[in-house]
Amino acid sequence: MKQLLLFSFLFVTLTASSQSVIQSVNSGSIIGTSGSVSVGEIVVVPENQSSSSSGIIGILVQTLEVSQLELSEKITVYPNPTTASIFFQTTTSLFDEKVSIFNLSGQLVSQKQITADNALDLSELSTGVYLIQFTNKNIKSFKIIKR
Repeated sequence: MKQLLLFSFLFVTLTASSQSVIQSVNSGSIIGTSGSVSVGEIVVVPENQSSSSSGIIGILVQTLEVSQLELSEKITVYPNPTTASIFFQTTTSLFDEKVSIFNLSGQLVSQKQITADNALDLSELSTGVYLIQFTNKNIKSFKIIKR
């Protein structure tokens, strides 16, 4: 009888304890259809959008290392991340192509042109993630990490 009573007490204690741990880890961040989260943030994705009492707990992660990024079948950009310049590997020259550089808030940071050696100098930018957008809409926009 003592063992049964002890087992019941431990079961109730552990159940209550684990529930409080889940609540403190979750911190009440429930992600909806229009919500946004940051990298590393712990969120709960509700199984039913009208009810926030249950869902899937997840952590948003992002890979920051991309050795080469293929912009199209014919253009590859490297290195990403970079400390100074990025280069475009292509069969045609991109010399004088105009690009706009935006920060992650969507603010225009700089406008530049591709150099004769198919390079783009980013040395004056501070550390961060930037969106590179070509004036030529046939070339896809891409993100670059500046260290």
